[in-house]
Amino acid sequence: MAVALAGCGHTKAGSTTSGTSKVTSSPEASPGGTGTPGAKGGPGTVPPHVKPGARGGSAARCTSAQLEAGWRRQPGGKGGEVLATVILTNRSAKPCTLAAGWATFGKGASGRFEELRTTRAGKPDTGTITLKPGTSAFEGVRYEASKGCPSVGGFGVRAGDGWSGVRVPGQRGPITLCPDSFTAGTIQLAMTPVDFRK
Repeated sequence: MAVALAGCGHTKAGSTTSGTSKVTSSPEASPGGTGTPGAKGGPGTVPPHVKPGARGGSAARCTSAQLEAGWRRQPGGKGGEVLATVILTNRSAKPCTLAAGWATFGKGASGRFEELRTTRAGKPDTGTITLKPGTSAFEGVRYEASKGCPSVGGFGVRAGDGWSGVRVPGQRGPITLCPDSFTAGTIQLAMTPVDFRK
């Protein structure tokens, strides 16, 4: 499974990135778990090697060549619901910035991702983030993977100048994704999952 990032910082909450019908935020969605940044153990915590970026900054915009996209499943999903956090890490030798807002997500496979209809939740709204070399930003996502829904090859995230794939630990084969169910919170400085109900 894969995910990539984009600097699309000024899209309004509740908008959709693709398709023709309107998709709005889902206030009844389940919470993203109770993990605390820096705490030990549990899928909601920051892995020991992950260091968060900083608020603000004026470095050049991050590119897909600089970023590595990771994926961490979060607790709290009910039924066929999946809650996860995308981890965007600067693997280059220079600092770069991520615009306030959301990554652009795609479905498919490396080299041929198709933009994915996404409900954009206006939280936690961190603002512009600077990633020094080796530091990361995070984005909470939620989607339905109920039995009987179609599958996609994987996920991708666009980082302004191209798509990047994300390997999801333990994931093999196609990913089940129910139509119009993908929701993303804004790019943030903390690993704490987004509570999409608030």
